[in-house]
Amino acid sequence: MIDSHTHSEYSADSVMPLDLLIQTAVSLKLDYLAVTDHLDRDFLFCENPKPVPQLDIAAYAKAVSAAKIKYAGQIKLAFGIECGYSRQTEKMCRDELSRYEYDIDLIINSVHTVENQDVYVESYYDGKTKDEIFLPYIRAIRESLDIDMPYDIVGHIGYIARKAPFQFKYADYDGLFDDIFRKMIEKGKCLEINSHVKTAETDFFPGADLIKRYRELGGELITFSSDAHQPTRVAEKYSLVAKTAKELGFNFFACYLKHKPEMYPIVF
Repeated sequence: MIDSHTHSEYSADSVMPLDLLIQTAVSLKLDYLAVTDHLDRDFLFCENPKPVPQLDIAAYAKAVSAAKIKYAGQIKLAFGIECGYSRQTEKMCRDELSRYEYDIDLIINSVHTVENQDVYVESYYDGKTKDEIFLPYIRAIRESLDIDMPYDIVGHIGYIARKAPFQFKYADYDGLFDDIFRKMIEKGKCLEINSHVKTAETDFFPGADLIKRYRELGGELITFSSDAHQPTRVAEKYSLVAKTAKELGFNFFACYLKHKPEMYPIVF
């Protein structure tokens, strides 16, 4: 079992101690765990930003480095960053992360804000049609793929459906999704299957319809992510995701160390 996306006390939206996160993963007999705390520089440019404490990368890197030594032999631990995409923050994030290029194992490229708006705020959806909600989000994902940064994984495609009053389906925007998947495949980027969906009408993001199309287009790199912010959610729905992935023709989950994928056989 593996988990490529989790959060500790170093993220603004989690209070889980780093030690508790790792101890939980060890108790669940995970072979690989990536701690991927938020680099939320995108929220600095939101028009009406909520107060989002910013990641202290130096303190976070030091803590994970110490944990790698402490838990050596118990679990393969990766130091990751979930980087929130925004046009305005590309250079800022690239410059900050370049200082830790020899420490970082993986970077998740995620979209949490659209057109300088936090899409987790429910008022964002007031009075908007399905197209007005989904089209700018999907275009932001496509734009993020060309960011000048050594990211490895494209995070939780469909995140916006956690709050949106509509289903997020391949058939509604097939051409746009095909363009995203083809560009990911061309660049060798990994598709994350994220089991943290809140109230969305799916068991994971992206849904099976999108994952199926990614595979049909030649996509091979996928990984499992719980996006856990508390210990009860570490590796949540792993078996369900693994079973679905196998049924769709995938045999391995990619797990990153020093930006290189190690392929773990999918078992459940």
